[in-house]
Amino acid sequence: MLVDGKKDNHQPRTKQEGKHSEKRGDGQGWNLPTFFFCFLVSQVFCNVHSLNYLQNLTFAAIVSQRIVSTIKQPSNIPFFSREPGGAILILVLMAALLALRFPDFFQSPNSGVIEPYGDGYKVYAVMEYHARYDTSCTFYQGMNYPYGEHVIPADAQPLISNTVKFISTYVVDITGYTRAILHFSLLLSILLCALFLFRLLIRLESPVWWAVAVATGITFLSPQLHRMVSHYGLSHTSALAIVLYLLLRLDETKSWRMSAWIALTVFCYSMIHFYFFAILAFFISFYFLFSFLRRPRWQKIPRYAFHYSIQILLPLAFFYFWMYHGDPIEGRTNQPWGFFVFHSIWEGVFTSLFQPHFQWVDDTVIRIEQVQYEGAAYIGLVAGIGALILLLRWVAAGFRKPIIQAGGARNGYLNKIFWAALALLLFSFGYPFTIPGLEWMLDYAGPIRQFRSVGRFNWAFYYVINIVVFTELWQWAKGRQWRVALSVLALALLYFEAYNSIYAVKIDLDEVPELQAGNRYSEIDGINYQEFQALLTVPYFNVGSDNLWFHGEGEIVPRALTLSTQTGLPTTSAMLTRTPLWQTLRQVQLILEPYRRPAILDDFPNQKPLLLLVANYQFGQQQERYQHLLDGTQLLYDTDAYRLFRLPLATFSERIESRVRGINYTLDNDTLSLYPHGPFLSRDSNRTFFYESFDSLRTNDYYRGGGAKQGPAASGVIAFDGPIPRQMAKGWYTFSVWMYVGEDLRARSEAQILEYLPEGEQEVYQQRFQVYGNIKAIDNDGWALLEFRFIPQLAESTIRFTIRNEELGQQPLFLDELLIRQEVDELYRREGNYVWKNNRWFSLD
Repeated sequence: MLVDGKKDNHQPRTKQEGKHSEKRGDGQGWNLPTFFFCFLVSQVFCNVHSLNYLQNLTFAAIVSQRIVSTIKQPSNIPFFSREPGGAILILVLMAALLALRFPDFFQSPNSGVIEPYGDGYKVYAVMEYHARYDTSCTFYQGMNYPYGEHVIPADAQPLISNTVKFISTYVVDITGYTRAILHFSLLLSILLCALFLFRLLIRLESPVWWAVAVATGITFLSPQLHRMVSHYGLSHTSALAIVLYLLLRLDETKSWRMSAWIALTVFCYSMIHFYFFAILAFFISFYFLFSFLRRPRWQKIPRYAFHYSIQILLPLAFFYFWMYHGDPIEGRTNQPWGFFVFHSIWEGVFTSLFQPHFQWVDDTVIRIEQVQYEGAAYIGLVAGIGALILLLRWVAAGFRKPIIQAGGARNGYLNKIFWAALALLLFSFGYPFTIPGLEWMLDYAGPIRQFRSVGRFNWAFYYVINIVVFTELWQWAKGRQWRVALSVLALALLYFEAYNSIYAVKIDLDEVPELQAGNRYSEIDGINYQEFQALLTVPYFNVGSDNLWFHGEGEIVPRALTLSTQTGLPTTSAMLTRTPLWQTLRQVQLILEPYRRPAILDDFPNQKPLLLLVANYQFGQQQERYQHLLDGTQLLYDTDAYRLFRLPLATFSERIESRVRGINYTLDNDTLSLYPHGPFLSRDSNRTFFYESFDSLRTNDYYRGGGAKQGPAASGVIAFDGPIPRQMAKGWYTFSVWMYVGEDLRARSEAQILEYLPEGEQEVYQQRFQVYGNIKAIDNDGWALLEFRFIPQLAESTIRFTIRNEELGQQPLFLDELLIRQEVDELYRREGNYVWKNNRWFSLD
């Protein structure tokens, strides 16, 4: 007999025993209140179907007996040996272990942060700013001012932050407790992970004590817990555990309600981090695929389509219209950087250098290849050995039996989730795109190109292989004491590795002084933050376009985000995802050398000044790069660590005008120290520079003069190949060229300066540069001035200057106005309506 979908092992063994059980009232008989309730209900049934009184009595007796026998539990089973008792036990056990591992989260959940810098600190700031200041539940305005960003790529965890916003708006303000709410959401997810793994193992016919022990160990060995150091959204471990449990219930009931619960789970976790939608959608898709392949019958297709449309297509439709169809922002990158870097490898799944036994192997036996952080998902030694045994058993059986044989009536479910997880594991390796020679296939992979961190897809295999192995292990061990003892040793190994894993990373709370009362930026006297429209930072940071990277250095990121959260001032800087290139180009004009009036000033909603935040130590290290930003500012506040300045918008134009006046002054007054060389004036009496306008190479895409050098990006564009005039060994030279970077991927090009001997092209020396890291100025039409510093080793060598981009394939690169000069030299030119200095063009109109 089935009770709640499980086999009832407490049926009476004989007729006599059955009679005694009826007298005891242990659930096999019927009682009077239930009988009368069923009798009243059956009266309606009788009236409809015209049944007689005797039939009604019989019907009521049968129904009441079934109800009582289903509800009542055998009284001779201890409470903690049943599922409800086990659920309480695992909740209490997990709560105790979480308090032991994360004491700070309970003692001071709101006064500290896990990561006081970088990605982790950004999440705190984004969530609190969104909950406190944003007027929309859809858009985050705290960074990338004045454009903002959708809450999903902004990593605002909208499920949590919008809940905080709603409560704070309509009930009571809790925005000041956002950090504590985030911390407890992480702990709650760990708790739910263990609970649903427990319930899953129970339904796979594991005893309560085994299910409690295994679920706890799997949870604490989870690779997602390592994400708690900074990637808080991704560290919600319960997502896959809940979906795995609900898929099992769907397999049992075939009910649309289970699909609705799965859809709700997919929706909620996607609203925490959108990678969960991809991971869960791929896993569920493979689950249905292998469900069909296991017993292919076309009659099943409508039922599969119905459930799949609820579970995946319904959430997908919502996110499509919420994120993409109504997204006013265009120009996001089609190919984020990292697909060929952030993938997994076999060593990242079956080994871990956090474990002492693998450290010993790495030190004394063989070097273990280290996996990139995104691809690490160690499954554990027990699961690894178990997977090997399952494979060998399957091969030995000639592939005639299922690879998974445990699970009883739910064996089919285990086989389906195994193959689905294995498919995701192979995808986490980047297959087939990372196979040498097949990289080109990614260009035709459509939306898959957006998954730059495919290594994360191996999480499903971690949970599934552990569930499978420990279910198989119990089926093999039950009933034999020595096997049970061996299984307990396997559990001990699981706990040993889980302990090493959870303590291998630092996950405790650090205090941030500026978050404490008396040290907040909002408490500084004499500054009215309402006077400013946004914050500009030095050093500048801007990450997210996947074309240009300005990484925040030192303490500038936490300082800027804390000031923004405490005052409501948005920052022009950005630490976001998939930021449109055109927005980033406009943003960085604010901090690059004065050349053109930044186009972003026309996008600002008002003429209020900017508040300039300067981190003193980093400014001192890069003073030459950022000194111009202090021109025309007013100091408002000064400490040893940082300074605050008022920066009027008119200052940006005034700096350009000042440079033009300086060039004109030099041309008019330094005639004795400037030597003519054709249309140019140089500080050196000898012509030691090389200039090429490329005007003779007519093309539709050029910076000036009607021509530019162009060529296939993959093979590279050679801008210069020859000796530099009067080339000097061991002296600094500057290679400058204008390049078009206004389209996706172009700023990810690589420049190479190769020095070689003409005879046989014997290499002498070479340097490689990232284009985006050597941009000095950006014009408003997408052309950027690049400068590279190089020291020739020999005076008689030849120099080849090339820029290439393999990602763009045969698409052309455009280069214009090449200048190679000694770094100590300065070149000037005045012609028509412009003045020129060191490849910078300034209009006189």
